[in-house]
Amino acid sequence: MTEIEALLKATIGEMERLLASKTVIGEPITAGGKTVIPLLSVGAGFGVGAGSGKGDEGMGGGAGGGFGMKPIAVIVIEEDAVRVEPVRKGGGSIIEQLADKVPQLIKKEIEEWEEGREEKKEKEAEEKEGEGKGRGKEKGKEKGKEIKVD
Repeated sequence: MTEIEALLKATIGEMERLLASKTVIGEPITAGGKTVIPLLSVGAGFGVGAGSGKGDEGMGGGAGGGFGMKPIAVIVIEEDAVRVEPVRKGGGSIIEQLADKVPQLIKKEIEEWEEGREEKKEKEAEEKEGEGKGRGKEKGKEKGKEIKVD
């Protein structure tokens, strides 16, 4: 087995261990005649790479990944009823709230940049147009020598 195959096999094995059904459906919590079972949204990503130089010179490899989960709902089991309660959006961390706003902020910045760019183009066009009409003039004054006649 090559080094990259070993890295890939180890990474996938660890992900399988982490993504068990107990990860998505949390451990039941019982209190006061009710049982609550958390439901989670799970996301994962990984990458593996390896390379080598000529002959015995330079060889390396690596693997990395990320894993995240957040609660999306809970199952509430009571004596006479079972219901699913969604976790309300907006109660997330400051990082999640900021991440939701980033696309809007980027769009606003791009729009402002484009407006500034258009204004600059218009100003340059007006300046060029003014120069074209005033040929032979320098900043509103005639070029040449002043001649006095007595």
